[in-house]
Amino acid sequence: MEGADWSGLLKGMGLLALSVSGGLALGKAIIALSLPERLLGSLLPRLRRLRIPAQALFALGVSLGSSRAGSALVAEAYGQGILSEREALFGTLLQSFPGYLKRWLVSFPVAAALAGTAGAIYSVAVLARSFCRFMLFLFLLRGRGATENEETVRGTEGRRGRGFSFLGTLARTLPAAWAFYALAYLATPALQEFIEARGASFPLLSAAGWTVAAASFAHVNAALGVAGGALASGSLTTAQAVLALLTGNMLAVLSRVLRQDIAFWIGIFPGRMVRSLFVWNLVTLVATMAATVCLAAIPVLWGW
Repeated sequence: MEGADWSGLLKGMGLLALSVSGGLALGKAIIALSLPERLLGSLLPRLRRLRIPAQALFALGVSLGSSRAGSALVAEAYGQGILSEREALFGTLLQSFPGYLKRWLVSFPVAAALAGTAGAIYSVAVLARSFCRFMLFLFLLRGRGATENEETVRGTEGRRGRGFSFLGTLARTLPAAWAFYALAYLATPALQEFIEARGASFPLLSAAGWTVAAASFAHVNAALGVAGGALASGSLTTAQAVLALLTGNMLAVLSRVLRQDIAFWIGIFPGRMVRSLFVWNLVTLVATMAATVCLAAIPVLWGW
C-alpha cells in the first residue's frame, strides 16, 4: 500500500458517514411526517393508475437536490414496509437520473468549451445513455399491475415502526460500508495501472487516446481538457476523441460504482437488496456503456 492517499481515504470515509447518516435521518423524517401522501394526496388516484408509488415519485423530486437523499427516502419506505422489494429496487435505481440531468445543464457547455464538437457529442451520448436506463427502470417499476403497492402496504402494515432505530441502523451498516469503500478506494490505483498497461493492445485507441481515457479517473473535466489539447495538436480526430472519452468514462464509472454507490447502499439497505441493486446497476451500466463505446468505434473504424 505504498503511496496510498490515506488522507483522501479518511476524507472519503467521513463524507460517506455524513451522507449515510444524513440520508437516513432525512428519509426517516419524511416518512414519519407522511410528506409524500400529504403533498401528493390529490394525485394518488392517478398515481395508482400509472402504477407509480407516491414515495418513489416524491424521492425523484428529492433527488434533484441529492440522489443519495432520494435513495435514503426509498430505503426508509422499504424498511417501514410501505414499498415492496421490487418497488424499492427500481425506485432506487431511478434516483440517479434527475440529479444528473440537472448537472448536465451545466456540464454540457463546459464539455463543448473544453473539447469542442467531441465534447458536445460525448456529453449528449452520456445523457442519452442515462435516459435509456431511467426509462428501463421506470418501465420495470410499473410492470406488475397497479395494485401491488396497495397489497404490499396492507400485508405489511404490522411492520411499520418496527425497523432499526437510527443509531442501530448506523451501527449495523456503517462499518461494512466503510470497509467496502476502503477496499475499492485502495484498489482503484492498481486497476488504473492495469488498464493503462493492457490498453495498448486495443488498436482503436492511440497513446493519446489512452491518455484521455486515463485522465477520466481523475475527473471528467481533466479528460475533456486532455482531449481538447490532443484535438488542437492533431493527435486525435473528433471521432477518436469521442471514443477515448466514452472509454474513459466507462472505466471511471465502474470504479465509482464500486467505491461510492455500493458503499452507500450497504449503509442504508439490507444485504439482499444491496446485491440486487449491485447486479441490476452493474449489468445495465455495462450494457449501455458498451453499446455507446461500440457505436463510437464505428466512425473510427471507417477512418473519420
